[in-house]
Amino acid sequence: MQKVNLIYGEGDVFDTHLNINPFAQKEIENKIIRSEVKNLDKHIDDGELDELLAYDVIDYIPITEAEDTLANWIKKIRVGGKICIGGTDLIEVCKSFSQYRIDITTVNDLIHGSQEKPYLTKKINFTCIGMCEYLESHFGLNILKKSVNNYKMIVEAIR
Repeated sequence: MQKVNLIYGEGDVFDTHLNINPFAQKEIENKIIRSEVKNLDKHIDDGELDELLAYDVIDYIPITEAEDTLANWIKKIRVGGKICIGGTDLIEVCKSFSQYRIDITTVNDLIHGSQEKPYLTKKINFTCIGMCEYLESHFGLNILKKSVNNYKMIVEAIR
């Protein structure tokens, strides 16, 4: 059983998964690899994965590369395997801002990232509903779960 956890910047490392992070401080054999997350061909064969986690990655992929990135991730999952994609839900951020529940600084941080380091600038935003529709219509995935909590969306789908 092969499981992969994609990390962008600082994220959770799971002992049960191969963790791929382009900014990893150190590599640990069979646990943490410092590598690009947009294209997994170097490390993962097509149809090899039982599970792919990408909780806070898609927001950092340029919009012009998002479809190719998702296609690459999905082809790595075996039929019956699962993908979990997370990110900032744009609808929830805009709704909270329009209702004066969050200020402009918080909105910019949520939408554009912390920007403390150049690689922490976000490049794209999705909505939970939009991501579900996209995964279903473009890739034929079946949505298992979808949730939004504190502006973070998570979509879990099966191939």
